[in-house]
Amino acid sequence: MNHHKISNVSEEFRTAGMFGLILKYSIPAALGSFMMTIYNIVDRIFISYKLGTEAIAGIGITFQIFMLFIAVGIMFGIGSGTLASLQLGRRNVRSAERILGTLYWIYTIGGILTCLFGLMFIDPITRLFGATDVTAPYAKEYFGILLFFMPFDFMAMGTNHIIRSEGNPRFSMWNIAAGCVANIILDYIFIFPCNMGIAGAAWATGISKLLSSILVFWHFRRSPHRSLTLRWKYFRFDKALFCRMCYIGISPFLAQGMLAIMAIVQNHTLLKYGGDIAVAVMVINASIFMLMTIPGMGIMFGYQPIIGYNYGAQLYGRVAQCLKLSVLTASGIALFLMIIVQGIAPWAFGMFCRHDAAMVQAWTPALRIFVIGVPTWAFFTLSSNFFQATGRPKITIMLSLLRMGIVMPGVIILMPYIFGLPGIWAAYPLADLMVTAITLCLIIPEYKKLRHLCSQTAN
Repeated sequence: MNHHKISNVSEEFRTAGMFGLILKYSIPAALGSFMMTIYNIVDRIFISYKLGTEAIAGIGITFQIFMLFIAVGIMFGIGSGTLASLQLGRRNVRSAERILGTLYWIYTIGGILTCLFGLMFIDPITRLFGATDVTAPYAKEYFGILLFFMPFDFMAMGTNHIIRSEGNPRFSMWNIAAGCVANIILDYIFIFPCNMGIAGAAWATGISKLLSSILVFWHFRRSPHRSLTLRWKYFRFDKALFCRMCYIGISPFLAQGMLAIMAIVQNHTLLKYGGDIAVAVMVINASIFMLMTIPGMGIMFGYQPIIGYNYGAQLYGRVAQCLKLSVLTASGIALFLMIIVQGIAPWAFGMFCRHDAAMVQAWTPALRIFVIGVPTWAFFTLSSNFFQATGRPKITIMLSLLRMGIVMPGVIILMPYIFGLPGIWAAYPLADLMVTAITLCLIIPEYKKLRHLCSQTAN
């Protein structure tokens, strides 16, 4: 254990300039989010050039299924990262290492169980998410291969939260980058020279996840820069930690899980109003939206250990400062990106359909409508996750359920009755605008409370 490293991280969280500290943790996290997004987008671009839009729709359906699995991984990843930040804020290193060991046990056993469950019910699951006779063969082939890599997928994805919590955001970034580069190279080799099609894309993604999980394991066991060590005596199920991780991480779990459930409603509505081509267009729009949310996701992941540590250390002035800077920065960047994409929408959409002139002309307006809500999404995401970062997830859970369980499905069902297919594209920005207005009413009093606590502490 590198106690000097722990001491340096503690001093940094307590005294470093806040904007620079946010950038230090957010930029690697944003680059990591970019790499994670590339895992999925590269598959779609290569497949579009090789097999066309039906294959893109099949891969998109598979990704929506994986949202449920990702939801579980994120729940334990963010839960463990938040708990570790709070423990390190109290300088309780052994407790943080116990959290790490429990996380590895959960990901190992959970990944095996997820693989078995998915293989047993692969056909009804893909059909439930909107696969048709045209797209089901693509979805099942891709899904079936990736299921075998689920334990490594969980480890590669979820451990990045605890890596950032221990003060190593750069390793988190480079680990994801290594997997991303491997994925791009293997994607090209397997899809084009080897002519493996959808299976090649799946094997490339799976192998890259395996590589990332190996690098993470090496870090926690051998890296000289680690602050926490993966100790085999802690590699076991701990009921208390399991429940605490679930409690803290339940909000992102519900958000992702509701997103997957909402995808079922969305895809069947798209099939009703536009057929398989509408599902493919939604996959393209969602891919571009994901790229636009990367800075916001990076800031969200980057500010969590900063806020968690300072809240645990009762440095409420720094917590308030971090919250304000993070929310304003993420929202401003999102607004800038939205304006840019409005201008380059034909080119951006064309990247996913071989720049087919008819496709671009017909469906570019859908993209422009779809991305209008990115700034409000950024404000909602940063503000709602503040409560989770401080170990108080109930409000975050409520807001996530409101957005994904009530508002979003409601407008997706209602809007097409009024506006037809364009109403589905408009449902997303409309829903985000509604929940952002509610979130604003909650986060402003919280910010004022932090400032009051800060003044009381100073006195």
